[in-house]
Amino acid sequence: MNQTVVSDQEEWLKILGKGMVTLPKKWREDLGISSGDVVKAKKQGSKVIIEPAQGQKVPYRVYSKAEIEEFLKDDKLPLELTQKARKVL
Repeated sequence: MNQTVVSDQEEWLKILGKGMVTLPKKWREDLGISSGDVVKAKKQGSKVIIEPAQGQKVPYRVYSKAEIEEFLKDDKLPLELTQKARKVL
């Protein structure tokens, strides 16, 4: 789909699967937003406002694959307890 440019500050964008939208490259450059950055989105009436974090502390953490594997390992029930739970359920 070709994007129709209305002005430097306004464009029509298509909503993709899972609600994804691509911000124009020029906007990302102007706002200092790079791939993997966290942005804040808020709904104001019928508008959606997307703001770059730009030094703000955000309540967001990305865990490494090793950390996730450790969480899963720690969360796994011992075999004896698993069998006991299956009997009860």
